[in-house]
Amino acid sequence: MNEYNVVSFSGGRTSAYMIYRIQTMVSQGLINNVKYVFMDTGAEHPKTYEFIRQVVSHFEIDLVCIRAVMTTEVGIGPKYREVSIDDICDDYGPWKEMMKCYSTPFIHGAMCTDRMKTAPYKKYCDETFGRNNYTSWLGIRIDEPRRLKPKKGYRFLAEISPMDKQDILGFWKTQPFDLEIDEWLGNCVFCIKKGVNKIALAAIDEPELAAEFWDMLNTQPIRIIDTRVTDPLIMYRGNNTFKSAQDSFADVSKDEILLRMRGNNGGCAESCEVFGCQGDLFEEG
Repeated sequence: MNEYNVVSFSGGRTSAYMIYRIQTMVSQGLINNVKYVFMDTGAEHPKTYEFIRQVVSHFEIDLVCIRAVMTTEVGIGPKYREVSIDDICDDYGPWKEMMKCYSTPFIHGAMCTDRMKTAPYKKYCDETFGRNNYTSWLGIRIDEPRRLKPKKGYRFLAEISPMDKQDILGFWKTQPFDLEIDEWLGNCVFCIKKGVNKIALAAIDEPELAAEFWDMLNTQPIRIIDTRVTDPLIMYRGNNTFKSAQDSFADVSKDEILLRMRGNNGGCAESCEVFGCQGDLFEEG
């Protein structure tokens, strides 16, 4: 049995609820040697960073915050550095490094989770706890069966709680604080795995963040990859850039976009949890 239990905290409601459950198990003596880790992409919503700090304070946990350190050195891959919880913020720092070293992520090349989360997380855990000496806990619910694939070294929220998405939303309504953003703003605000409608909706809700993101994409160095035949600014479904995704809904109101999304998933089901888009682990990415 692995000695350490490392809980991956994405900053969302589900993984925050998992912290609550794990902390309850700790108090009951059902689990020990628990460590909490947050991988900061520098692209979360400001309210997400506020929620993270509230979770840490309310549940009295020691959260290790890590940012990826990119390198083009062959065979090395992304490294990591620990940062204070006071220093996590939406400054796009890891994104800028990723663009310079690896180019931009895109819908058929979503390497962002691997570069900014998975690889540095594994490197941190291997060096800190010892390779094969820890179990990673991921916030995957019981109502996400496609993502619940048994894998050695990984455990899921679904194993310790029957709560589905609506249950967890209800749980947070009973708490003294909550993540105060709509679901389509969750994870990285302008995540390349979100549908174009969700990108347009996020830009409507957060015009200043949208302007900052578009400016960052156009002013920061981007590595040009010969094997990538498209413009590196084409990142979204339907060969859309961030700007064209917004333009395609320029004459559509927010209410109309929401109406079109009704019956579909209005949130960000395309999880950016650590390992969330690793095809060899989970089907849904």
